[in-house]
Amino acid sequence: MGVMSSQSPPSTDSAQATAPSAGDGPALAALQQEVAALRAQLAQTQQRLHAREGLLQSLSQHIPGVLFKGVVGEDGRFHLHYISQRAAELYELDASRPEALDWDSHYERIHPDDLPAVKRLSATVPTAAGKVARYEYRVLLPVKGLRWMAGQSVALREGPDGRTAWYGYVQDVTEQKLYAEALIAARTAEQASQAKNDFLSRMSHELRTPLNAVIGFAQLLEMDPSHVFTAEHRRRVRLIEQAGQHLLSILGDVLDLSRIEAGALPLLLEPQDVGSVVDEAQELVGSLARKAGVQLRPPEPSPPLTVQADRVRLRQVLVNLLSNAIKYNRQGGQVRLTVAPVPQDGKAPEVAITVRDTGIGMSEAQRAQLFQPFNRLGVEQTGIEGTGIGLVIVDKLVRLMGGRLAVDSTVGQGTAVTLTLPVAERPVDADAPSPQDNTTAAPSRPATILYAEDHEVNIALVHQVVKLRPHWQLRVATNGQRALELARRQRPDLMLVDMHLGDMSGLALAQALDGDEATRDIPRVALSADAMPDRIQAARAHGFRAYLTKPLDVTALLRCLDEQLAQVQGPVPAA
Repeated sequence: MGVMSSQSPPSTDSAQATAPSAGDGPALAALQQEVAALRAQLAQTQQRLHAREGLLQSLSQHIPGVLFKGVVGEDGRFHLHYISQRAAELYELDASRPEALDWDSHYERIHPDDLPAVKRLSATVPTAAGKVARYEYRVLLPVKGLRWMAGQSVALREGPDGRTAWYGYVQDVTEQKLYAEALIAARTAEQASQAKNDFLSRMSHELRTPLNAVIGFAQLLEMDPSHVFTAEHRRRVRLIEQAGQHLLSILGDVLDLSRIEAGALPLLLEPQDVGSVVDEAQELVGSLARKAGVQLRPPEPSPPLTVQADRVRLRQVLVNLLSNAIKYNRQGGQVRLTVAPVPQDGKAPEVAITVRDTGIGMSEAQRAQLFQPFNRLGVEQTGIEGTGIGLVIVDKLVRLMGGRLAVDSTVGQGTAVTLTLPVAERPVDADAPSPQDNTTAAPSRPATILYAEDHEVNIALVHQVVKLRPHWQLRVATNGQRALELARRQRPDLMLVDMHLGDMSGLALAQALDGDEATRDIPRVALSADAMPDRIQAARAHGFRAYLTKPLDVTALLRCLDEQLAQVQGPVPAA
């Protein structure tokens, strides 16, 4: 028989407990509102967290370096908690492998010489809380090669156990490093160049000062009209002057080469009439050709041709080429200079100037070494004077003027050197006047010249030169202060000033003269052994009307003083 199961009806107390009563409505509504507010607040918090996560991810992707956080564990080792995504790119790691971004993995990239220092830095984190560490190290990357990394990190104690966390930032600073090194190298080169210029300036002054006496007094002896000297005496004097001029030429070549290499050689590129410059150059080497027994043939008549060049440097180039053609010629040989336009063929028009000789010529091996400084190609045993840098300077000057040089030579037959320059865009108005060597006393008025010079030999030399103008009176001040006093006491018609006085420079003396109304307008001419271009420009900027370099050319000094005094005093009236 079956047993029936008895089931009791639900308790009314229980039913009443689960059913809301009329008084529970307001409380439930308040609870629901609170839950809704919490949900809204949670949603806002999630949005902010999402935004911050997006910002952190954006920073991680786009800032140029790597952000990281590490913690020193109980085992004393450094454990990486976070590193930004740029680490894979910066260190060229495989981002597809999580273990590749472990802290120890970047050690593989650090340069072996820098690795010990980086590991020591990581080991000091627990003892460096609150301190900012700055560091640099090199890495060797598979693709980019050697790179420089720089970083800043700060250690902070945090968490209940007081462990030290390390927050840091590392970036690639290779370009900044290279730029800084380039700046240092440029500054070092600039300082070296300045030191070199200062040395050349001092050496130029020290070498030109004794040459001033040698050449100057030799010129004066040659000009002496008396019959005290025999022909043999005058020949010896000419040899002294020629030796001095040779030393001066060597000094000039060395200085020019140094200026060109330092980029400190000023050039004034203007339209130049080729014919007039050629005439000047041939006139300057005429005596050398006659002495060597070489016929110097003038160029064939041709229409006027104009090139873009610096007149002084173009004349220097032609004189050098002609001198070489004469020196390395044979007795009774010829030197011929030709000038001709170069066929255009669609290019800019040019003019070719060729110096051709019938001399000893050069082999192919000699031509290969032609433009090596101080290499005389084996002719130093022939007794022919030279330094081996003349043609080097010629080549560099031609290039600076926008031209080119070509050499064709055959042993035993001669050499042809062709200088090609661009045609000037406009013709010159007139030929530049050629200097005339004339020591004859020009018509002049009485004049007082104040000479500021501290070297006795130079003073004696200028005294003798001024005697060639009987109407002139020379007063001498052996230092700058004395020159100021004499100029204020009795105003001279002109001042001749050395640039290196005992108590001040010539520029300082010029400034002192300009500071006094009584001496401000006194014309002044610089006479100095300092032939560096920057000194000459500085002198002109300080009001010097002319700048003559030592060793002085007696005729050039007389001509300059004649011209300056004529400007001050006006022309001498006709008798």
